[in-house]
Amino acid sequence: MEIASGDLQVVARVVQLLRLLAASETIDLVSAAEELGVGKSTAHRYLASMENHGLLQRRDRNRYEFGVLLAELGTMALSRLGVLDLAGPVMEEISERVRHTVVLSVWNGHRPVVAQVREDSSRTARVSIAVGSHLGPDAAQTLIFWAFRNQSYHRFREGAPPANATAAELAEVRRTGVAVRVSHENGVSAVATPVRDAAGQVVATLAVVGIAQFVPEEIDSPVARALLSGADTISRRMANPLDSAAD
Repeated sequence: MEIASGDLQVVARVVQLLRLLAASETIDLVSAAEELGVGKSTAHRYLASMENHGLLQRRDRNRYEFGVLLAELGTMALSRLGVLDLAGPVMEEISERVRHTVVLSVWNGHRPVVAQVREDSSRTARVSIAVGSHLGPDAAQTLIFWAFRNQSYHRFREGAPPANATAAELAEVRRTGVAVRVSHENGVSAVATPVRDAAGQVVATLAVVGIAQFVPEEIDSPVARALLSGADTISRRMANPLDSAAD
């Protein structure tokens, strides 16, 4: 069956808008029209149709973000790798051991995106983070992805904001396998480490996120050691799922 050229143009334009969204986190009518080189009425039809089909959802009155369907597709892709299923029990164990929230993130081409969370419930004051959250250049997870970008399963798209770190800092992350970041602005700390597939490629990051005063900054702390051990367990089980039953 021959596909009409108009249909191909529609698909190409939808992809354009999704790539713009991946780079900008949100899009609006003006940015969509500029990206496609069309009038606002045409851009509005695209945005409305993408919203109706679950590709987009409204963040507020004028801005759109990734929709439920894209989250489902992303989860399916991760499930094919086995990361989500294998990471869940390990994250639960780490969270109970160190009494902090544990987060699994993947790379979307431009920045890390939170794919799975195990929240700590043992403390009155704790950090909550939503699945689908985008992480910025200061995040410990961003440092991990950039430090190991030459060993990454994911593609780094042109224009991806680099990690806010020096070459020496990234080299230290590669040496230790651990990244630590403290945000004095919001009082939150994160410790992260890479998760690798059977081929040794970095497919995700495993991180502990918590109130800064309770999260040790040392790269050989119990928190860092728990993450390294957990990431190794997930990687080993990806290589041989039968290991899950043996543990």
